[in-house]
Amino acid sequence: MSTGNMADRKRVIPLESSPAIFNSLAKKLGLSPVLGFHDVFSITEPDLLAMIPQPVFAVVMLFPLTKGYEQYRVNEDQHKEIYQNEKQATVKWFKQTIGNGCGLYALLHVLANLPNDFILDHSILSEFLMKRLGESKSVEDTARLVESLENTIQLDENFGTQGQTSAPDPSESVDLHFITFVKGKDNHLYELDGRRQGPIDLGEYAFGDDSNIINDPHLIDKIKFYMDNADEENKHNFAMIALGPSDD
Repeated sequence: MSTGNMADRKRVIPLESSPAIFNSLAKKLGLSPVLGFHDVFSITEPDLLAMIPQPVFAVVMLFPLTKGYEQYRVNEDQHKEIYQNEKQATVKWFKQTIGNGCGLYALLHVLANLPNDFILDHSILSEFLMKRLGESKSVEDTARLVESLENTIQLDENFGTQGQTSAPDPSESVDLHFITFVKGKDNHLYELDGRRQGPIDLGEYAFGDDSNIINDPHLIDKIKFYMDNADEENKHNFAMIALGPSDD
């Protein structure tokens, strides 16, 4: 959840990877009650996959920020051109500027890329973010929109201490990080991470117009890549939740 040299930026209490917390925050922001987050216990075992209400519109993964991963991230991003939000009409991505705020960014990456029918009119998300996004907005502009949104919802006061474990102080850097996988309007699967240099195109979605991304091989391959390359100490420090039809 660290974001590098951000001593002068706001920091928050990191969110837990909990469907209950993500559902609570998503509903406050304006997610329709027909959708909700659910635990994902496996992306390859059919019996465990069948437990997830489908279609799955997005997957959020919490994973360890190891030295190996950080080197991989730097190597992957160092030769990329500076992202100028040129894909904003296709996929919404937000640069992370709030320390320890990766859970909020992961959630916004889910919600901002859903069909509009799933976002309630006159909600916080609709009024404070979606209506203000436009192709002319820069990466810096959209980052400030998220900062303004966080000030509106007061993340720490309302959600930072809701987890089942003791919440760390906002000043602490936490070596766990959330990222999101969604399908863009170009029918490609994207990895969205506010610490990277823009949205990461994982390739064309394998199943046409189907909205259920949980079986897409690009998703499975990328998640397995992260898990397979974690060191022994962190092999089990992964958690996933998925957005699908609500249980209510």
